[in-house]
Amino acid sequence: MSTDRPAARTADDPVGRLAERPGGQRADRGPVGRDPSVLDPIAPDWLVRILAPKKAPVPWRDMTRVLVSIVAPLGLGVLLGQQALAIFVGMGALVGAFGDRGGTFGQRFARTSAGVLAGLVGLVAGQLTAGNGLLAVAVVGIFAVVSALVSAINATLSFAALQLLVYLALSGGVTAKVSVWVIIPAFLVGACWSLLMSFVQSRFDHAEDAPRAETVALLRMIATMLREPAGPDPVAGAEQRNAVSVALYQAVDVVVTTRARSSGRRADLRELNAVLTGASRLAAAAYGFSRRGEPTPELADLVDRLATAVEAHDRDWRPPEPPEQLRRDATSTAGSVRAAVARIAEAQSDPHGAKLRPVDREAHRLQRYAVLLFGRTAWTFAARLGTTMVVAEIVRQLVPVQKPYWILLTAALVLKPDLGSVFARGLQRTLGTLVGVLVGAVVLQLVPVGGWMLLPIAVLAFGFPLAMSRNYGMLSTFITPLVFLLLDFAAPVSSSLVLARLADTALGAGIVLVVGYLCWPSTWRPRLGRTVADATAALADYVRVAFGDDWPASGAARRRAYRALSDVRAALQSALAEPPPLSTRAAAWWPLIAQLERAVDRTSHAVLLARHAGEHPDPTDVNEVVDALEDLGAALRERRPPRNLTLPEDGPLDLAAHEVAAARRVVARGS
Repeated sequence: MSTDRPAARTADDPVGRLAERPGGQRADRGPVGRDPSVLDPIAPDWLVRILAPKKAPVPWRDMTRVLVSIVAPLGLGVLLGQQALAIFVGMGALVGAFGDRGGTFGQRFARTSAGVLAGLVGLVAGQLTAGNGLLAVAVVGIFAVVSALVSAINATLSFAALQLLVYLALSGGVTAKVSVWVIIPAFLVGACWSLLMSFVQSRFDHAEDAPRAETVALLRMIATMLREPAGPDPVAGAEQRNAVSVALYQAVDVVVTTRARSSGRRADLRELNAVLTGASRLAAAAYGFSRRGEPTPELADLVDRLATAVEAHDRDWRPPEPPEQLRRDATSTAGSVRAAVARIAEAQSDPHGAKLRPVDREAHRLQRYAVLLFGRTAWTFAARLGTTMVVAEIVRQLVPVQKPYWILLTAALVLKPDLGSVFARGLQRTLGTLVGVLVGAVVLQLVPVGGWMLLPIAVLAFGFPLAMSRNYGMLSTFITPLVFLLLDFAAPVSSSLVLARLADTALGAGIVLVVGYLCWPSTWRPRLGRTVADATAALADYVRVAFGDDWPASGAARRRAYRALSDVRAALQSALAEPPPLSTRAAAWWPLIAQLERAVDRTSHAVLLARHAGEHPDPTDVNEVVDALEDLGAALRERRPPRNLTLPEDGPLDLAAHEVAAARRVVARGS
């Protein structure tokens, strides 16, 4: 049996100081949690947080890739006299420019391909339902609801859902008269060209997986501690422990920060979070061996093999038999090593591997389908987005201006949750578009239509990745003139039409703020802590009834638990989109959320073992897990540390209990 020993937490941060780095230094810099800005003397802090650009290195290779991806097909169209066709090739290339966020080519390909397919569906649907009428309104509403729900599944599909709405809106601004059957291959050609440029860049870029690299570095350091223990010397021991602690906090910080920047769920980060949970226990066990002053080379080699498996992402790796020294040692230290090694191996295992038992495959099948159990928050956002887009489409049809598609486009970009908070994005987009409109007006006054227009398009395409890394308002400054110059590449654009874009943008942002924000007061301030506590209670209810004879009740409780976690993920993503410090505090909740997700998965697996393999847990073990979950939920609501409770360490519920204990340690870690 294991006993939780949580320490105290601060009342204002129930999850603990996960946003801090070792030594008490906040992850946010400066006295107010951010870097100083030139806007400080003239603007309030909240406005500076929204408008100030982020610091980031200049992405020269990304800028070159986007330049070639977009300008090359347009230039070829000019040479061949096919400017109208080149527009759709350029639109396909533009999806690739948005979709390539770095990493391996496989990661770039998956994200870009999903966005291309969704964007093509939106573009074709918009062309087929072009014009006014109820059909266009219905299509916009249905696509908006689907986009909102798909966004809740993972980060790749969230990006694809955004492209679905964006290109549905952009289809209303295309002036070229081209058949749909020509649009489709032209769009795909542009996307393939962009993917080719991504492939070329990936050959030159060293796609470092920073979260995985930090995790591997931590495991290597633990292996060094086991191989070269400090012994009873308090100074040497403190230095060694501090080095490992710094590596652990650094790894957690990188994983959490990477998740905070993601637009949705990422299985690789969830896996690494589980590895780090096991590594923290392994580090604690290594401290015990280090104090003895006895080198343990066999254990060190085992941890090195662990690190190699994590580094190679070896899904088939299994731990060998414990070293002889570990088999002889029956102390709690050796037990901790066994548990940590088993956890890391389990986190690395392939959920679709050929060696799994049928019950394991059934458990993984349930986990895959669980992402489709949308909670109340996801459905509420679907209603918000659908209503807002329908109102924007109706206004688009009624506004007496030429090609008011920018209204619908603005509504999609401002309200989409993975792009940021409604208020901040509305303000950033309006101000950024104002500058972009002025840039576009100057371009149209100075540059003649035709081949010369490639020069300003090249400048805008080249600066677009830099702007995307800095600030959404700055991105709007580049993307606004780039998009309408691209859409009207084959026809002249008047200055009056360019200036109308500003009014359309302001109108679209106003619709979002009123229909999508002010009319939904329950969404004004995400209550992430309460939502996590509710999910913990739902998980406790599931464990309570899961192993009884009432299978329908067990299934209903499982679905409620997964829907509650869906609400948690939606609240997390919404909070991450807010300006700091709200987004920083929200990121600190993610390790706990990831542990709760794994806990419900392990519980479902234990239920299947009981149902199909006859491996029923002891009722005492069930009660202990339920008590631990209920206490965790109460601790989150009451902002107090969890009590010391006992959890089972073996039996059918051991993995679920291990995840629950890890979740409780996450809450206690910040004291």
